[in-house]
Amino acid sequence: MKYRKAISNDINYIAQLVTDLLGTCNIESKKSILESNIEEIAKDINNYYICIIDNKIVAACGISDVLEHDKYNLNLKNVKEILYLVVNKEYQGRGIGTNLLNLCSDNNENDIIYEAWGDNGRYVNSKFILERCGFKMIKDLGKDYYKKNNYCYKCVNRCKDCNECIAQIWVKPKTI
Repeated sequence: MKYRKAISNDINYIAQLVTDLLGTCNIESKKSILESNIEEIAKDINNYYICIIDNKIVAACGISDVLEHDKYNLNLKNVKEILYLVVNKEYQGRGIGTNLLNLCSDNNENDIIYEAWGDNGRYVNSKFILERCGFKMIKDLGKDYYKKNNYCYKCVNRCKDCNECIAQIWVKPKTI
């Protein structure tokens, strides 16, 4: 198991992981989900870390540059946002996601936000990893946030007949 900063040659592999596991967050794009993810990840590739096992990228996590606007109305200024955190299902439960999230969020001069979602009906899918990494849930966006904002057709579960998806904003306070 090896962790390193991502490079431009990793973009397509990261984008495929994101497409397979999450869908996409870029609902404005008219491109395919994979094309949209490639474009989004390419913009911030220098802010991603990856995990490699047997010469294969099995996980990735990215963090934005400083954002000056407050899209969630949280009265936070100059925050960073976790872009994607994905771990191939075959490798989940081994601490890989925790290590990647820590690589992206430790020693930060800014608060870090994470828009978490969950389709299990009880809590967001990343609840336990977020808690382990020092994030706190500060805003519940509700169970219909994604449906109201037309995210559903870009979701990895787009072929699934689901009625709700929990959405929450978690924050890790700056550490420096």
